[in-house]
Amino acid sequence: MKVELVLRKNLVRDYFALTKPKVVLLHMVTTAVAMFLAAKGLPSLPVLAATLSGGFLVAGASNVFNCYFDRDIDRMMARTRHRPLPSGLINPDQACIFGALLGLTGVFILARFVGIFVAALSIAAFIYYVVIYTLWLKRHTVWSTVLGSGAGAFPPLIGWVAVTGGIELTPILLFAIIALWSPPHFWSLAIYRSQDYKTVGLEVIPAGKTRRLIVVFAVLLIAVSLILGRTAGMGWLYLTSAALLGTAFLALAIRLRFGKPLLIARYLYLYSMFYLLILFVTMLVDRLV
Repeated sequence: MKVELVLRKNLVRDYFALTKPKVVLLHMVTTAVAMFLAAKGLPSLPVLAATLSGGFLVAGASNVFNCYFDRDIDRMMARTRHRPLPSGLINPDQACIFGALLGLTGVFILARFVGIFVAALSIAAFIYYVVIYTLWLKRHTVWSTVLGSGAGAFPPLIGWVAVTGGIELTPILLFAIIALWSPPHFWSLAIYRSQDYKTVGLEVIPAGKTRRLIVVFAVLLIAVSLILGRTAGMGWLYLTSAALLGTAFLALAIRLRFGKPLLIARYLYLYSMFYLLILFVTMLVDRLV
């Protein structure tokens, strides 16, 4: 009985891992912050709950299908070979059914309890990430990171539209922040794990340009984050935090440009996750205060 219970627990854990919960959590944070900004305070709790739960399921479904289509690549990379599909813990067909159930349930929740426009945006985000990025861009162009950077930037749009029913300048700037953050975040990982990508034959970094481009994107990211502070009427707390967080981001990008790439790339990758989370949390705190 105990063995059966452990096996079931492990199976639930493996299915949950397919959704990439850490990535989805970041999506939920950016969605929620956009909703608070749009409502200029506390949004409707039923709408907040429906948007986050539906969004969680659709984002999780996107990651499940990403794992499904990338399982051949994941099997050869040290960083990903222990994921549930390449390691054989979950059958690929069962993963597809699981992903489809998550996605359909999430879209239904968004359409039924939030709005058709929000549901349509979630479907667009799914298609962008799974079809355009995973199946096409990632395997066919070295610029996949830039061209696919918008895939993870939909959550603030979804959160804003859930509250207001329309799109304005502020959610576009929130979208731009995530789209500009994505390339240096992923490129730093690709530099740090360059041997993995060479092993599978994926060209994901523009040869000879990546470290310069990371600096360029860091500068643009700082600029847009500060512009957002002015256009969205943020206070000193956000503006100060955005400036300090951005300065640290740029400092690491410059060190990567002129220093030891493997060592600094790891630091930049880890810091970039911290950067985006804290930046959005600061927006929320600034708005509530």
